[in-house]
Amino acid sequence: MPGDNKIMKTKEIDRFSEVPQDYPLCINYQCPRASTCLRQLVAQEATDSIKFLMIINPKHQATLKKDCPYYRSSTKVRFAKGFMNIIENLTQKQIREVIPQLINRFSERTYYRIRKGERLLSPAEQQSVVNILKKYGVAEPIVFDDYIEGYEW
Repeated sequence: MPGDNKIMKTKEIDRFSEVPQDYPLCINYQCPRASTCLRQLVAQEATDSIKFLMIINPKHQATLKKDCPYYRSSTKVRFAKGFMNIIENLTQKQIREVIPQLINRFSERTYYRIRKGERLLSPAEQQSVVNILKKYGVAEPIVFDDYIEGYEW
């Protein structure tokens, strides 16, 4: 998850300045999606100062028949950071209903980290939160405290 990983520094360029530590890279240069895959692009830009890299086994990749399950788009996405404002605007009844659902979805510790903005929410996780809020009558627009663009590693 974003925000939970240690960072491996790569060649300092804007696109890939922070790559999660032990992030599996791809060296399948024949892949039709290589030009847009984070795993492939980071592998191509790794410097000679990095002694060891974690790679996806090319022999395993050769056995894949359909879309690669390891593909990660190099298009940046919008992560949400915190939702204290949303919680503060809920009724007491909504708080009693919504918070347990969010804790069930993320775990108690993660819920509090997400709520305070210590851990970012991916687009899919944002949608999950929005769905829970809507289920308990929270009207749109549902706006998180802040948004940050980044790669969905």
